[in-house]
Amino acid sequence: MSKALDTKIKIVNEFFSGFTNFIELENFRSFLLLTLTSQGPMNIMAQLGLSGDKSIINLPYNPDFNIYYQKLNLLSSSSIVLYTKSDPITSEFVLEKKDEVFKKFLSSNEIDSAFRGKEKFIFPKISDCSILEASKLNIKIDDLFHNLESFISYAQPNILFVFDAAESSKPDLLFTFNMTPQFPKKLDENILQVDAYLDYDHSTKDVNYLKREADFSLTYLKEIKEMSNAELYKASFSLILHIKSVNKPF
Repeated sequence: MSKALDTKIKIVNEFFSGFTNFIELENFRSFLLLTLTSQGPMNIMAQLGLSGDKSIINLPYNPDFNIYYQKLNLLSSSSIVLYTKSDPITSEFVLEKKDEVFKKFLSSNEIDSAFRGKEKFIFPKISDCSILEASKLNIKIDDLFHNLESFISYAQPNILFVFDAAESSKPDLLFTFNMTPQFPKKLDENILQVDAYLDYDHSTKDVNYLKREADFSLTYLKEIKEMSNAELYKASFSLILHIKSVNKPF
């Protein structure tokens, strides 16, 4: 292994130091966009058959920890729990997609594009006891990309997670989960593969979406504005989710 590649792998591993099974997102808006984006046919949840009825969106809430969460079951003995700390946004169990509460978190264009075909949202209250016994995951890099254009064009992620660097002189880590099955060499070995890119330019700072144009160039967007059907057909979008912490919610 080259010294340069070995250095990059060590930097990636530092971001995941102490990582167990939990990823805390910045706020409920990020969590809602994650849930809406994960209903598409090429998302990380649908790859494992977890997308469910596309006309109904589940937003589970754990009142013990005051979190909204989604659990991503992996091809291992562990799961990833994606969550955000929040008070309940509603006391209702079922909301229609036109409910005013969603306008507090999403723009009108995001609602128009994300809610298409989705009729109802339900808010089940659940204490997921399995996460209390969450175990350490071993992060392994599958593909490490050398520029963001390569990452977006080759992997085509519709959800891209970002660890923002603590210092401007250090890179941000952009990654996606790689769902290629991994067969552990040991019975107690939990392996999670990621595809990653180290971004020294901090190009996704204050960015919520990446738009890949027809010529494979990238446009950085804070929000999705109204676009023609032709423009939507030619382009693809990746949702950028900035990670607040990898702390346990309890």
